[in-house]
Amino acid sequence: MEALIRLIEEEYDLKVVSHKVERNTDKSLVVILKTSKGKLVGKSLFTPADRQEFILDAEEHLLRKGIHIPKTKKTKSNNRFIYWKGSPFIIQEWAPGPMLALNSPFRIKRTGATLGKIHAASVGFNTSASDAYNAAITWEEEYEQDFATIQRWKNKHEQSEDPKHVIITAHLPFFLIAGKIALESLQNSPYYKRWKELPCSRHFLCHGDFNNGNLLSVKQKITVIDWEDVRYDFPSKDISRILSLMMRKHRKWNTQSFQHLLTGYLQENPLSRRQHHLMYVDLAFPHITERFLRQQQYVDMSEKEIAMFLKREIKKIAYMLEQMRALE
Repeated sequence: MEALIRLIEEEYDLKVVSHKVERNTDKSLVVILKTSKGKLVGKSLFTPADRQEFILDAEEHLLRKGIHIPKTKKTKSNNRFIYWKGSPFIIQEWAPGPMLALNSPFRIKRTGATLGKIHAASVGFNTSASDAYNAAITWEEEYEQDFATIQRWKNKHEQSEDPKHVIITAHLPFFLIAGKIALESLQNSPYYKRWKELPCSRHFLCHGDFNNGNLLSVKQKITVIDWEDVRYDFPSKDISRILSLMMRKHRKWNTQSFQHLLTGYLQENPLSRRQHHLMYVDLAFPHITERFLRQQQYVDMSEKEIAMFLKREIKKIAYMLEQMRALE
């Protein structure tokens, strides 16, 4: 670590007074730096240079559009990053403030509005590497793979006497039916066919890990951090992420909370009827259940927790299917 600190001091022409390793895994290295130029954050995502360039280009586009994101410091040579152990390493401003709480309708609407601002501001972004990070073209493949994962899990465990497997297997027919309905709606959607063929500049950028832990609030300013998963995609992907977090926090599906989130979102990024329909299609598909099975999240859960999780996912999906059908 001392070698990295010396490299930072040399390349950025600053003095590091102290440092703290915030995270050091096979996926990322994050170091908090107290320096002669203030508090900074050093970060490596162990990602190729072209991916890091795309992330920084996306952040700079959103910054120009008024989204609050920590600025990346340039080196003495005017480069946006240095290399550490063969991977890009960036230095960014420190973002102050506690994370935005999701404990009231006002704060939930504010979270939705922040996401709406991001998506609205992102339209028009384009770089030479854009096509490599456009998730729209893989949706049908993703749906089919997720559906197959759920079906395989059911086939493998439906004779199991493990109490956890028994609970899960009893609920899977609903998710398979819902998945089939959502997939067919996707395949039959004229808007989806047109949307996935749009040039990248007309697609939305999605944060990829939009949760309140990445929303730092000071007075009326919300700073959005940790953009390493940014890509072109549809609003439902970010909405699904924050919605799942809200459901986990409150341990239930709450229609009003979702409506508060969506109200805030639509104030900043109004969606057409066709876009609404595609959003509900994607939220109705059991992506979350597939990940729950694939990552074996149930292993560390009690039987009661598993049942609660599945029942609230069923309530959520039933609501999304109802809204989807109303727009067909």
